[in-house]
Amino acid sequence: MTSIAQIATLATFGAGWAVLSVGHNLADHVIGQTAQQAEGKAAPSAAQAADGVSPAAGLGCMPGTRLFCWAGDPGASPR
Repeated sequence: MTSIAQIATLATFGAGWAVLSVGHNLADHVIGQTAQQAEGKAAPSAAQAADGVSPAAGLGCMPGTRLFCWAGDPGASPR
């Protein structure tokens, strides 16, 4: 039998997940990054890999775009 505490826990988790999901979509896809920054996170193309570009190129932008991609280039910030 399901208790009220279990329903409350599930509702709290669901509401938190929904808020975080909406926040991510707004911050990352709508107002948080430019098209150039998004393209910088992509894996190198086959032609670039053949030219010797590291397969990990672009991973430096993923942990923190403000810290790694905008460092030294305040004009890159969309704000």
